[in-house]
Amino acid sequence: MEVKEVERIAKWDNTKLVLITLVVICHFYENYLGSSRLVNSLFFSVYSFHMPAFFLISGLFSKRTVNEKRIEKVTPYLLLYLFIKLLGWLVLRVIQGDGFVPIDLFRESGVAWFVLALFFMYIITFYTKRFRPAYVFTLSILIALLAGYTNADINLFSWLRIVVFYPFFYAGYVLSLEDLAKWMESAVLKIVSAIGLAGYFIVCYIGIDKIFWMRFLMTGRNYILLEHGALYGGLLKFGAYVVSFVLVFMFLCVIPKRRFAISALGERSLGVYVFHYVFINVYIHSFLYKYLFHNFPNTWLLLVSLLGVALMLICSLKPFDRFCRFVIANKWKLRE
Repeated sequence: MEVKEVERIAKWDNTKLVLITLVVICHFYENYLGSSRLVNSLFFSVYSFHMPAFFLISGLFSKRTVNEKRIEKVTPYLLLYLFIKLLGWLVLRVIQGDGFVPIDLFRESGVAWFVLALFFMYIITFYTKRFRPAYVFTLSILIALLAGYTNADINLFSWLRIVVFYPFFYAGYVLSLEDLAKWMESAVLKIVSAIGLAGYFIVCYIGIDKIFWMRFLMTGRNYILLEHGALYGGLLKFGAYVVSFVLVFMFLCVIPKRRFAISALGERSLGVYVFHYVFINVYIHSFLYKYLFHNFPNTWLLLVSLLGVALMLICSLKPFDRFCRFVIANKWKLRE
């Protein structure tokens, strides 16, 4: 029993480590979209599953907090949201040398949306837990499909992203961690999943010119941004949900359960997420942004990817992790 527990923890640490590394690397790629077929293909294929996987995993480990309605465990996500907003605003003011530019705490289109979404997803699940899971999950999908037709301000509290990604969080909440671990132990499923992931990337690479316009379906945006087929956005989004859920399951299947020397870094994924974009902002406004692209035409993508890995390792250092743990672990006193 003790050995299984160690293996289970290592499995999820490895998963979070791979996911947060992909997040950092793709945030670098985002600044080079359109520069090559490979960049667009990698970006599209990773965005198809990496944030859905993060939310599903968050839901998997939300059970105790949700079932006990522990609001003091959820409130710190608001503090992290405010911290990311203020830190990003301050860094940009220093880099750009602008005069006073007001900060909008209520609208978010950058990286801070993730922790804000977690806060609201926990709050929503406090109340949806009393209903039948099949009804809640189906309704959450339907609401998300319809919400994509909105003309409203989708950056206000990042509400559309919360609605779009909530089904993944809720699916994680209702799934049994033990049953999911058993399903993922099948050797056949592991092989099929590896082939499936490779095949998906190949399809994306071959057809990226025809499907890249659908990337907004993977990032929680409304259908207005689609270049084609806005009228059928709901159907396209439903197909994207199916693809994402399948990819998330295949991705979880291929992650090894053994503990490696770097597995522990997966426990520090929140610190990486909170701080990594500060460094990316500095990179974007430095000479390196264009220097690598123009002076290393054959290897710049590899160099940018290595920069992403290096940044993940830097933001995994204990000071960054300790700050996030300090915020998350505090017992914030609230009135009933």
